[in-house]
Amino acid sequence: MNAFALHPTLAADCHLLGSWRDIRILLHRDAHVRWFILVPETEATEWHELPPDLRGRLSEASSAISSMLKAELACDKVNIAAIGNLVPQFHFHVIGRRRSDPYWPGVVWGRVTPGCGYEEGEVEGLRDGTLAVLARLAGE
Repeated sequence: MNAFALHPTLAADCHLLGSWRDIRILLHRDAHVRWFILVPETEATEWHELPPDLRGRLSEASSAISSMLKAELACDKVNIAAIGNLVPQFHFHVIGRRRSDPYWPGVVWGRVTPGCGYEEGEVEGLRDGTLAVLARLAGE
């Protein structure tokens, strides 16, 4: 049994959409942007420390979600990053940006505006869509 635990900050800031091939799929609570966070179930804290197969799955998942953000959710730009200065647990951001979002063209880090959350139906729709994209990727 895997003893993996999500960092408390990520758990508080995000909706858990599910898991895919040892990667937790999260949706940041700020609905101004479509902000996904992928957390591989590992003790590694750096990209280069990830086991090669897990790093490959993370790359596949982030690419599939990036494509979904552009094609299905009409985002103008997709930003990806793995920073981890405040949350040491390795996590990978995949953020769909629109020219109309309140943070455009700047960064989203540290600029979350309270009060713009998702309706429950929106979270479920994004969960279903995201997990379906990942299931197709895996041929499930």
